[in-house]
Amino acid sequence: MHDANPKLTQQERKILEGIEQGLRSDASLSRRLRSLGHTGGGHGRSEGARGAVLGRRLGLITGVLGVACVALFVLAALSSSSGPLWLFAAVWVVTAVCLMGLLLRAVARRRNAAPHRSAD
Repeated sequence: MHDANPKLTQQERKILEGIEQGLRSDASLSRRLRSLGHTGGGHGRSEGARGAVLGRRLGLITGVLGVACVALFVLAALSSSSGPLWLFAAVWVVTAVCLMGLLLRAVARRRNAAPHRSAD
C-alpha cells in the first residue's frame, strides 16, 4: 500500500497505517467481509469447505443418534430394567445438542445470506 502512492508524506503514511490497523482490528468489519466472500487472511475458501464438511458430518451423526434414540426408547419401553432408559436419556441429550448445533448453523447461514439478497 505504501508504494501505491509515492506522493504521500511520511505523516500521511503514518495516518494511513493507523487507519489500516484500526480496520484490521475491527472484528465486526472482518466478519462482514468474510460473509461477502472477501477475507483479509486468505483463509476464506478452506474454512468454508471445512465448515461444510463438518455440517454434513454433524447432520449424519445427528441422524444416527436419532435412530439410536428411537431404538433405545423402544428397548426401554419393552424392558423392565432402568439401564436402557438411562442410556436412552444420555443419547437423547447428545442428540438434542447436535440438533441445536445444526439449528444454529442454519440460522447463521440464513443471516449471512440475507445481505447478499438485499444487495442484489
